[in-house]
Amino acid sequence: MVSKVYEIIEIKLNGIQCLLHYSGIVYIPKINAVVISDIHFEKSSAVSSLQSSAIPLPPFDTIDILIKIKKLLEYFEPKKIIFLGDTFHNLASAEIISEKNQNLIQDFSNSYFCIWIKGNHDLDKPSWLNVTPLDEHDEMGIKFRHITKFEKYEISGHYHLKAKVKTKDKSIVGKCFLYNYKIIIMPSFGVFTGGLYLTDFLKSLSISDHFGVGFIYKNKIYNYNLKAVIK
Repeated sequence: MVSKVYEIIEIKLNGIQCLLHYSGIVYIPKINAVVISDIHFEKSSAVSSLQSSAIPLPPFDTIDILIKIKKLLEYFEPKKIIFLGDTFHNLASAEIISEKNQNLIQDFSNSYFCIWIKGNHDLDKPSWLNVTPLDEHDEMGIKFRHITKFEKYEISGHYHLKAKVKTKDKSIVGKCFLYNYKIIIMPSFGVFTGGLYLTDFLKSLSISDHFGVGFIYKNKIYNYNLKAVIK
């Protein structure tokens, strides 16, 4: 199945242009906003602290993600950031983020108009962060929430979707967006966040909507239909 490869895929929700970027974020020019989902700051420290964790994860995920976000903000120059939940892996690890990284995260709220959506991992905020998390946010007729309700029109995350597709000479796996004219489900932005295969996700649903797949691989985003996805 031939795909088209881009740096972005453009779709419209409720007539509003939404740009799906290969980094895993959505940029919405109409409101000059960057949308980011499932960052899971400090997942490495949270997992490594578990007694069942035989091999500690490298402790650099938070700073690596912050550097990546900074570059995206410099590129898109938004006025607003919408965090779609699970921004922190859990509140215990969020409380022990280094002071340097705390300041960098707080700087988002100081420099941009930020909307923080609650996730299932972060129903509250760490004590050092001066924000008010919301259950969901509605703007320009689009609902921003952590977990999809499959309603018109919404952008969500939560599932850490990934897909396997077959190319001419091999099969490859990458994070992916799932989208149609009603919804966008975003991939995770974090670095140790694993993923749910798209076919497993769709098997669990009793919906008949047609979807497109924004498949992310090596700093490109490929526009596939579901027939191209093998897992």
